[in-house]
Amino acid sequence: MAKTHLRLDPSQTTRLGAVGVGVFGAIALFFVGFSSAVSKNGFLMVSDLSVYWVAAVMALQGRAGAAYQEPILHATLLHFVPTLKGNFGWFYPPAYYLLILPLGFFPHYFPAYLAWILPTLGAWVKALRRYSVRPSTFWFLGSFGGVWLNFLHGQNGFLTATLCGAALWSMRNKSGWTGVWIGLLVMKPQLCLVFPFVLLLNRAWRDLAVAAAIVLLSNGIAIAILGDSVFWGWWRGMDLARRMMEQDGMGSRYWLNMPTVYAQLRLFGVPSATAYGVHWALAVAGWGWLALIWKRTMDWRWRGTTVILVSLMTSPYLMDYDLIWLGYVLLFMLENGQTEGWYPGERWMVLVLWMLPVAGRLLVGATHVQIAPFILWIEMGMIWRRIVRTEAGGPEIFIH
Repeated sequence: MAKTHLRLDPSQTTRLGAVGVGVFGAIALFFVGFSSAVSKNGFLMVSDLSVYWVAAVMALQGRAGAAYQEPILHATLLHFVPTLKGNFGWFYPPAYYLLILPLGFFPHYFPAYLAWILPTLGAWVKALRRYSVRPSTFWFLGSFGGVWLNFLHGQNGFLTATLCGAALWSMRNKSGWTGVWIGLLVMKPQLCLVFPFVLLLNRAWRDLAVAAAIVLLSNGIAIAILGDSVFWGWWRGMDLARRMMEQDGMGSRYWLNMPTVYAQLRLFGVPSATAYGVHWALAVAGWGWLALIWKRTMDWRWRGTTVILVSLMTSPYLMDYDLIWLGYVLLFMLENGQTEGWYPGERWMVLVLWMLPVAGRLLVGATHVQIAPFILWIEMGMIWRRIVRTEAGGPEIFIH
């Protein structure tokens, strides 16, 4: 059997990671160096975090509920960033304000950006270290496209990935904190839909009750501090979120940044009702597959991988920066292949997942094809193959 050049051993992953970090880092430095963060004459540097910052400022002014009203939010954003273009909405539950309120004390967007991105990145690195301490793995993940999309957007991917990793680790070790992490993850409801189902599969009734209590308590505290207008604003804002998703961001081209079956079908011109039907049918199939894997194996690497994949498949509202969760899938696959050997196609799948967030965005912009949903299903098949063949004794593993 001829040797493959794609070995993905620690030496090669370190080199690939270092090159990737260098390329992305150089692009980031160029972007910042010629932006409004450094020079008043630089091009506008703004991201989704500007919405967090402005919502926090409005909350400190006693107008937290008004942030959910798109015309008011848009007018306030334009006050701080007059050249801002596109449509933005504030859709997070009231409890999210408890996280972002400190950002409102910063007088400028850029320090608020750093105050959000750096601590959440640090939290995610700490969560990853629960699963791995290999330098080669961290170099590889450092150049993972999902990391850099979150830097670009100033989004909450590092935070949600931290909570996801903490929940899976706690579930695996029965530490008693599982319900807490899942309850906090509900701040982004579309990403945590699968977790209550997993708790039911695990018969973790106490964790389910704790998660519900955390959701009620955190939102109750936010409402007590900011007033009940935040609850009603969020409740009414759900309709705006649905309309923006169904209408391609009302001009902001959401579907190009949504790696879901729903968005793919809409890009192909399929009516919304049909796209919903197909999407939810596949999501239900994913949940069934998750239940099957949960019963088939006790290996928490593959249980956790499947939870992440099905979580990303479930909601029709998913953005490309949410693919940061695939960092755990990369870690599990990479280190398992390095220690136990590779099945055919696995190394190429690791490379595809590594490039998917950025490459997928470039591809959909050029072709209107969202490849991520197809890749996630192929990965599910590879996980199933590994589970079945490992049980059978793993007859054919390639270790070059």
